[in-house]
Amino acid sequence: MGLDILIYNNDGICMNKSEISEDLHYWLFNLANLDKGRFRTIFRVQDYYKTNIQLSGIEISSFIEELKEIRKKSPYSKEIERIVNCINQQNISKIRITGD
Repeated sequence: MGLDILIYNNDGICMNKSEISEDLHYWLFNLANLDKGRFRTIFRVQDYYKTNIQLSGIEISSFIEELKEIRKKSPYSKEIERIVNCINQQNISKIRITGD
């Protein structure tokens, strides 16, 4: 089971859900050789079992931009694109990413 991404609108209602699969998570933090300083928002979800973060405003924008950059060299580009499309919408106020 992957990391759940819960997507909330401006009224605080969970309007959609996505997921970072276990395979993508493993690739990101074990095979992709990402620079921790460059991908700070992504590295907030590194601890698979303890992840419980909330992003809003500029943090969501940073998360999206980091995912777009990673997508260019990832074998999981379709999954990343699906995640980006899900969270890159006008009326999103926050996202919450949680592990098991």
